[in-house]
Formats: sequence, structure tokens, C-alpha cells
Amino acid sequence: MGIKVDKAKCTGCGRCAEQCPGDVIRLDPVTKLPINKYKNDCWYCGVCEIECPHGAAQMEFPCLIV
Repeated sequence: MGIKVDKAKCTGCGRCAEQCPGDVIRLDPVTKLPINKYKNDCWYCGVCEIECPHGAAQMEFPCLIV
């Protein structure tokens, strides 16, 4: 889970990766789009979504079954 990116809106600025306090987002070297490098380590804090100047990043929360 973690970050979901709208590829049509993302410019590859890297702000989400720079601001991620868990350091789990990386820019793909080929596409220049953000990827969840360490999906299981995401804190679900939402900083990537808040800091994205283009509204391309969205938090994707895990499905919890109780």
C-alpha cells in the first residue's frame, strides 16, 4: 500500500520522496515517477499527498479485516 500516483498529473518533481519521513518513496529511474520502494514500511502519515503540488499523490490504505 502507501502512495498511489496519478500518472497524468505527476510531473516527477520528487517532492513526495523528499518529504517522506519514513524514506519509503523513491523516484523510478526510468519513468521518473514515485514508487513505494518499501511498501511495508509506510507510516500512512499522508505527507506525500499533502506535499504534492499537483494533487497526483494519494494515500492507499491497507484493507483491515476485523
